[in-house]
Formats: sequence, C-alpha cells, structure tokens
Amino acid sequence: MLASWLLAWPAGAADVDVVIAGGVKGLTYQRYAANLGSRLSGFKARYRQTAGSSENLDLLAAGEADIGFAQVDVFATRMRSERSRFEKLGIVGRLADECVYIAYRKAGSVTSQEGLKTLVDGRKPKISVGDAEGGMHTTWLLLKELQPAFGATAIKFTGGTLAVNHLASGLLDGVGWVTDPRNLDHRLLRAVFANDGLDILELDDPSLVYTLPQGTVVYELKKVSLTGGFAPRKITTVCTGSAVFARPGIEPRLMDAVSDVLSLEREAILSLD
Repeated sequence: MLASWLLAWPAGAADVDVVIAGGVKGLTYQRYAANLGSRLSGFKARYRQTAGSSENLDLLAAGEADIGFAQVDVFATRMRSERSRFEKLGIVGRLADECVYIAYRKAGSVTSQEGLKTLVDGRKPKISVGDAEGGMHTTWLLLKELQPAFGATAIKFTGGTLAVNHLASGLLDGVGWVTDPRNLDHRLLRAVFANDGLDILELDDPSLVYTLPQGTVVYELKKVSLTGGFAPRKITTVCTGSAVFARPGIEPRLMDAVSDVLSLEREAILSLD
C-alpha cells in the first residue's frame, strides 16, 4: 500500500476532525474530497492521499478514514470476495459516472478491443492499469471475469504519464484508467492527445454490461466525449459509478452533514474547476 499523509484545510471554525480518503494528487477524487471537506460546517476536514478506490475502502473498513470515495464496481468486487469485511460500510450516495479509458498506439499491434483478446506476436498484450491499489486494477480484473477473452492480457503497474510514455515507445500495448468523463483535463487524457501516435479505443462489448441481483447497476455502455466544443469527438466505453462511503459506526451528526452536502450541493462536490 502506498504511503499516505494527512493535509489539513483551513475551513474556519471547526470542532470535530473528519478524515476524508480521496485519491491520487491532482486527479478527480482529490478534487471531490476538497470540495466536500470545504462544505462540512462544524468539522475540521483532513484529506488523506491514497491510490484510489481499493485503498479507500480498506481505510474505511479499518476505521482509519471516516468518509471516502470509491467506484461502485470496486465495492461490488470487494463485497464478492470479502463480504464480512465490507458489508458494514455505509453508502451515503452515488455521485457520478466513472468511465474506462484505454489508450493505444496507432501503429501498434493493439488498436481495438479485439486486440486485447488475442496474443501479440506470440505474447500477451501488455496493459498498464496504474497502481495495484487503484480502481483501474480492480476494474480490469472484473472486466476479465465478464469477458474471459480479456484474460489474454498481461497486467502491468506502471502509472501516470510514465505509462503513456512507455506506450508511445512500444513498451506497453495499452494504458487504462477510470475517471469522471466530464474531466477532459485529466492528465493522462491530455498526455495521450499530446502525442499524435496515440488514441483512445472503443470498449463496446455487450458482455461487459453487468447489474447486481438486487438491481445495482455496476457496468453499462455509454458514449463519452474525448474533446470539448460544439462537435465533441465521442467514443463508446464501459462506465460504472462513483459513490461516497462511510466507515462503520460513523457519528450520526457527521453522516447527516455529509448526506446534506451530497443531496443539496452535489454539483459543487463534482466541480472540476
């Protein structure tokens, strides 16, 4: 697990500490955490930098964070494997879509989702999913369960723009991540479009659509924009959702405060400005 630390926000008068598990510095969950923390009147919000969804759920289950953000598919996966550990987490509410992006090299051997299902020159296609504790790793494992042909891939844990650089130089065949599709300023997306030799592939296999027995939608296929403007370029990909979770035994006053912000100021939490 990555080393992490707490950063305090000067939120004015505050009387109760609340630890919010966010995500990687500069990425979407960190912004969500800052937006939520600044609106919790009566609480001193502290942000814990993490690798993302999986680590956030671990911290909440261990009582080391009070509130955290995680992908719905990551939570579903953890419930499938360790139900007794995660079933007592409180779900405050769903936030926004979280969609899968897979970058590829235009002149490479993998230029479509079908290329992720077959060997490349006698070897497994190499796809980077970022940190092992991040959401994309868990997402890819679940997608491989839903579409076993994706088992042809070899998972690598190179992260950030280094992974994009390795893709461009031929060391990787794909780079995957999960983020809010409104975040056109995502640094990996910007890194891909800064290189004319790279692009984002379509992920529209209907076998990837997945709903839990109780009706919770885990995966659906959606059109997402890759560019802004009046005629944005769009692709189809797999989307899950992000949600706000609370640790077991959280103080009712804090639960109410977070619920109020989520219900009444949802767009402010989701602001990426």
